[in-house]
Amino acid sequence: MSDAVNNTPAAGGGFFATRAMNTLRYSLMNLFILFGIIFIAMGGPWTYMGLVFSFFLIGYVDELFGDISDRERMPPVWYCQLMLFATLPLLIFATLIAFNVSHATGWAWLDWFPRLFGIDPEGARGWTHHWMWAMGPYVSLGMYYGAAGVNVAHELIHRTEKEWDKLVGRWLLAFTWDTGFAIEHVHGHHRNVGTEADPATARRGQYIIHFVWTSTIGQWLAAKRFEDERLKRKGLRNTLFSNKFWRGQLMTLAVLAFYVTFLGWWGLPAFLVSGSIGKIYLEVVNYIEHYGLVRIPGTRVEARHSWDSHRRVSGGMFYNLMLHANHHKIATRRYWELEQSPPEEAATLPRGYMAMILFAFLGPPFFSYINRHLARWDRTLASPQEVEYLKARGIYYGDRA
Repeated sequence: MSDAVNNTPAAGGGFFATRAMNTLRYSLMNLFILFGIIFIAMGGPWTYMGLVFSFFLIGYVDELFGDISDRERMPPVWYCQLMLFATLPLLIFATLIAFNVSHATGWAWLDWFPRLFGIDPEGARGWTHHWMWAMGPYVSLGMYYGAAGVNVAHELIHRTEKEWDKLVGRWLLAFTWDTGFAIEHVHGHHRNVGTEADPATARRGQYIIHFVWTSTIGQWLAAKRFEDERLKRKGLRNTLFSNKFWRGQLMTLAVLAFYVTFLGWWGLPAFLVSGSIGKIYLEVVNYIEHYGLVRIPGTRVEARHSWDSHRRVSGGMFYNLMLHANHHKIATRRYWELEQSPPEEAATLPRGYMAMILFAFLGPPFFSYINRHLARWDRTLASPQEVEYLKARGIYYGDRA
């Protein structure tokens, strides 16, 4: 088996050089947030740089640097943990700086940060107050909430034996109005992936915007249903405070109160923008991770039921989320334990996540492109039952060149 995260020392100085490089790689997301905070503090059009960097620059750099090898050396576990738990305080601070630059007068106790970088906070506020740039800080915050917050939350909510880790993950999800993800993803998606029962698996030919709607609504309802059934099964009262689903909604309301406390009623549309963008980001990633792959209900979840990606930059930034096939095969593994899946076990996306997401918005050209790769999956990875399922629905591509 490939060993993408082997921590065994290798001979010579190459080991230390590789580990140092990977220490930087797995710091990229928090560095991305830090630079984003500076851009937000600059005000005006600079506040939109979170959006620009997220898709265009990072997507380009991801393709430029290509794939990791199968003998990567991870940083120490304590450092891997530190990067995860630094995310929530960084996002809270980014939110405060967004408040400070978009508010008419700001708060003197937050002005130290822009001044640290030679930025005039009053000038930045005056620039950002223009209607063209007023939503810039919250558009970028939405990207940080999705790319950093949801991704780290995804890692933490899988630690079902660690209450603190799960709590931090749920608070990160509260910034995207989506604490129900902590329920449905772990107890629903991982059980139903690839089947018609899973709203987070994109069907062949399903356009990405349609998927965002169906997946969002489907997962919300599934999370509520799961928690209702859990309480009934245990003979517990179903109340606002005993029901994890509704407690999660209270966490989201607490974040909304955070916005309104600083921004007044302007905080409601601001949070709607940032939270919605973060949630949409989650769903477009869901779209790419399982697009077109199928599984027969009741059969074992295997690596072939997820798309893998081995891109060097995004793999580090997103804490190996892209080694998704191994994650679904062994969901209890920490991100530093995940391995590349060999081609005989799982299909690999032809491009990185960012490039694939942008391409997916084009619709028919994307379908034509990805169908050629699904044809290989149909021929070499699908089980006989899955082939029969696909043929019965007229969506078998294995006989295509």
